[in-house]
Amino acid sequence: MDAGKSLRVAMAMRGVKNKKLAEDMGVSNQQVTNWLSGPVGLGNIKSLSEYFGMKVSAFIALGED
Repeated sequence: MDAGKSLRVAMAMRGVKNKKLAEDMGVSNQQVTNWLSGPVGLGNIKSLSEYFGMKVSAFIALGED
């Protein structure tokens, strides 16, 4: 599972930029950068899935090869 890749794909599909995601999620731009490049905790995966209107399984599947 590559949650960073899942996030990159979801952002590209919806046309969401780092700054917008950070503002909407109430986190820093650095936090979004961290999510894109490193491991993402389960709680954050759930929150991101909700933000993009997806089930967790569908969000995770975006990062699968």
